[in-house]
Amino acid sequence: MKKSPLVLMILICCLCIACMPAITFAEEESSDPLASVLKEPVVEEDDTLSTGQVTQWSCITFGTYPQTEIVQASFDAVDTYAIQDGDYLEDPELYARLSMADWNDHETEIDGVRYRRMNQHDAVTYASDSEGHYRWGNEEEWHYFRYDPIRWRVIGLEEGKACLMADRLLDCQPFHVEAGPITWEQSSVRSWLNGLSAAENAAGIDYQGQGFLNMAFSESERQAILPTAVENQPNARYETDCGNNTEDYLFLLSNDEVFGSETAKRNGFFNSNGKDDPAKRFRSTMYAKCRGAWWSSVSGYRGNSFWFMRTNGYTQESVTYICDFGYIYQRGTIATCEDAGILPAMWIRLDQAQVAPAGTVSSRDIQEIASSDTEESERDRDWIVNPVVAADDNQPDGKIVTYALVSFGSYPQSEVLPDDAGASQDSIVDAELYEALAQAEWADDAWEYYGVQYMRVSSENEEGTEEFRYFACEPLLWRVLEVRDGMALLLSHTAIDCEPFQEILTDVSWEDCSLRSFLNGYEAQMNAAALDYSAEEDNFLDLAFSPDEQEAIIESSVRNEENYYFGMDSGDPTFDKVFLLAESELFIYDSSEIHGFSPRDEVPDRAKQFEPTDYAVWKGVWYDADDDGYGHVFWITRTTGYTHANVVYVDESGYMYNRGILVTCADAAVIPALFLDLDSSVYEYAGTYTIGGE
Repeated sequence: MKKSPLVLMILICCLCIACMPAITFAEEESSDPLASVLKEPVVEEDDTLSTGQVTQWSCITFGTYPQTEIVQASFDAVDTYAIQDGDYLEDPELYARLSMADWNDHETEIDGVRYRRMNQHDAVTYASDSEGHYRWGNEEEWHYFRYDPIRWRVIGLEEGKACLMADRLLDCQPFHVEAGPITWEQSSVRSWLNGLSAAENAAGIDYQGQGFLNMAFSESERQAILPTAVENQPNARYETDCGNNTEDYLFLLSNDEVFGSETAKRNGFFNSNGKDDPAKRFRSTMYAKCRGAWWSSVSGYRGNSFWFMRTNGYTQESVTYICDFGYIYQRGTIATCEDAGILPAMWIRLDQAQVAPAGTVSSRDIQEIASSDTEESERDRDWIVNPVVAADDNQPDGKIVTYALVSFGSYPQSEVLPDDAGASQDSIVDAELYEALAQAEWADDAWEYYGVQYMRVSSENEEGTEEFRYFACEPLLWRVLEVRDGMALLLSHTAIDCEPFQEILTDVSWEDCSLRSFLNGYEAQMNAAALDYSAEEDNFLDLAFSPDEQEAIIESSVRNEENYYFGMDSGDPTFDKVFLLAESELFIYDSSEIHGFSPRDEVPDRAKQFEPTDYAVWKGVWYDADDDGYGHVFWITRTTGYTHANVVYVDESGYMYNRGILVTCADAAVIPALFLDLDSSVYEYAGTYTIGGE
C-alpha cells in the first residue's frame, strides 16, 4: 500500500542512510537475524592489485533469471576464455525435451524448473562471426536458458534492510531505444527494469508484466523489494543535467555511487581517478551474451564486459559506463548503444525476502578468472617493475627515478658511416660495412647482412642528385612505466621517429589523426587526411615488430581526456596497439606519479626528457644541440591543445606546454607507447636506467 505524499516526506526526512546517502526509503524499518551474518564491503590493502586495495562483499541469492544455456552437444558460440563454470550445460536429453515442450510467451517449466527460449530475433543485437559477441548460426534456431538463482553482492546494510548489486551482468539493453536527449527518468531501461507503463518512458513502450522486475521475482519476492527514492545528480565533470529524481524498485548505479565520493568507498570501489579498478570489473551471464552483451578479448581483461550507469555523459544523448578494465568513462557512450551489460541494484527487506547466503566474492576473483585461461608463464618477471622514485631535494626536479628497461622489437636507429664526419655518439663508423651496404643489391629498401637488418633511405644532396644513407635496425629499448594484471605499459626509451600529428592542417583529435594511422597501420578511412598506412613498409607497427611480437602487444582502450587547462575535447576513446601518452598520463593525475613523472607541470621534469636516434634526426626531428652529441627533443602527446588544430607537447627541458603546437608541426619527436603481454616470450629484460643522482 502506498503512503500519502505527506507520510512519505516525513519518513524520508527521518531516515539516516549510512551506506548510500543518494538513496532513501519509502517503507518502515524492520530487522532480521540474517543481517547479523552479512557485512558491508570490507576493503583491505593489497599492493598486488592496480588500486592497491582488494574488496570483499558478502553475497546472497534472491530471485531467479535466465542464465545457464542448455546445449545439445559441443558449444562454440562464445570464446572459451569468456565462459565460466556453469554458463552452459551439455544435456542432449533435456535439450530434446525443451525443443518439444509447450511454450507460453517463450516460457516453460520442466520438472519444476523454469526455462526461457530465444532466437536471434529476440536478441538486442547480434553478430554471425565476431569475437566478443555471441556467434549465431541459424537465426531461427531456438536457444534454451534455465532460470537460476540470482547472486547479489551486499553493498549496504541498515536495520534489516540490504542494498544489493548483482554479481554479474544479467542482461543486455540500450540505455534508451531511441536516439536523442534522454535522462534516467524517461529512459527505456528504467521502464524495463521496473516493469513500467508506456507513459513512463520517452519511447512509449509498455513493459508492464514483462520487465526485469516481473521476470526475476515472484509476487511475494516483489513485496520484499523496497521502493527507493533515487537521486539523479548532474555529471560532476561535464555538469550535464541528469533529470529529475525518481522512485524505483530497481535502478542502475550512478557515478557518485561508484566513483569520487564517500558512498563509492563504502560500496567497495576505488575512489580516485587514473586507476583501473578490479572492483568495477564484471562478467556477463551466458543469457546476457546471447542477448548481445560484448566481452573483451584483451589479455588481462578477457571475458569482462562493460556496463551502463544511470548518469548522463557529456551530453544528455550519452550515458556513462564502466569499461572492461574497470575504468569509468564519464564522457560516456551513445545512449542507444546496444551491447552494454546491465547491472541492477535495489534495496530489500531481509525478513521478507527469504534470501539465502551465497558466500563472499572479492575484487581479486575476476582477475583470477582471467588469468586462469592461460598457463602461468615460467618466465621470471620479478625485475619488470614500476618505476622506483626517490625524493631528493638536491635534484632540480626533486627526485631520482629508476626505470626497468625492456628490449622488444627493432627499428632503424644508428646510421652506418664510412668515417667520423657527421657521426653521432651512436653512429656505426665502419668503412667496410658502409661499402658492403653501398655495393649490395637491394631488392627493396631493406637488406640483411650477417644477421643484421639494414634500411636504406634516399634523399637529394646539394647538387640535386640522389644519395643513399644506411641505418641499422636495432633492438628497441622501452621504459616500463607501469605493471598491472600481467602486462606492462612501455614507453620508448628514445625518440625514434619524426612525424606530424596530422599531415594536413585541420581540426583533429587522436581518433582521426594521421599519426595514429601511421603507428598502427590503419587504412585511409581511419584518418582525416585520408592517407593509407596499411602497407607493411608504410607503418611503424609492421616495421618495428614481427607477427609474433605483434601478438604480444595488447590492443587496449585508449582514453582521451579533455585538455586539463583549456577544457578542449580530445575525442572519443580508441582501441589501439600503439599510441602516444596523454597529458593525463604525464602530470596532475595519480598515474603520472606511478609513471615516474613530476605531477606538476611548472617544473622541468628530467623523466620527460628524451634524446633522438640517428634515424629520427634524419627524418627531421629538432634537438637541442649538445657538445657531446644530440641534445634533447621536444615531443608530442595525444591530447588536444587550446584549439583542435593544436596538440599538447613536452619541450626539451621536460616542461609540458598544454597550449600546444600546430598539429602539422613537422619536427616534433614521436615517442610511442604500448601495452606488452608479460606472458609472452618475445621480449628481454634490459637492465635499469636511472635519472638523477651520481
